[in-house]
Amino acid sequence: MEKEQKDQSGNFQLKADLEGNYLLNKGHKAEKNIGIFYAPSGGSVHKVARLIKQKLAGEQPDIFVISEITPFKLLDYRNLILVCSTLGRNTWEMEQKDPWSSFIPQMLRLRLEGRRVAIAGLGDHVSYPNNFVDGMGILAQTVEEIGGKLIGATETRDYVFNDSRALKEGRFIGLPLDEDYESDKTEGRIEQWLEKIRPEMSIELEEKRNRL
Repeated sequence: MEKEQKDQSGNFQLKADLEGNYLLNKGHKAEKNIGIFYAPSGGSVHKVARLIKQKLAGEQPDIFVISEITPFKLLDYRNLILVCSTLGRNTWEMEQKDPWSSFIPQMLRLRLEGRRVAIAGLGDHVSYPNNFVDGMGILAQTVEEIGGKLIGATETRDYVFNDSRALKEGRFIGLPLDEDYESDKTEGRIEQWLEKIRPEMSIELEEKRNRL
């Protein structure tokens, strides 16, 4: 048995089963183009998220720190850019210090079919070479579980590390960044990555124009 919820305008947007698992309703359409979602606030992740927003100024993206929203906000956007810090799953489970540790379980109640998702993850390849950007891999696994389409894979040749949970078929599933030891490379890496994912984020807009 399911119950439906209304948004502030009175339209039915989401439905939930008795276990509280929210599913995307056909009436809830992603009307906005790009949403950037990041955590934590105030440090390197915040800096990277703001830099991505700056580089995408022409596309007028919205930006949110996840501690101030619910995961339902993701449903408003056709294209999502998620930015996280990482030392691996154990760190995320320590006293809920990283907002992603509580946000990810809530994401599992959503369905992201039709959305393209790009992930940027911060790591430390010197202190944690065996767990480099692990958190990005955990986040990517969640995105795939709820139907999102991952974009923005990155080759490993420009990185020094031993192992990572963010690897898939020999490539990183998103953009790894190391603000601790390679901050001088961050801006260039972001620019190259955005040039790669811009065409993919524009596909839906072009398809919509062609239907008009």
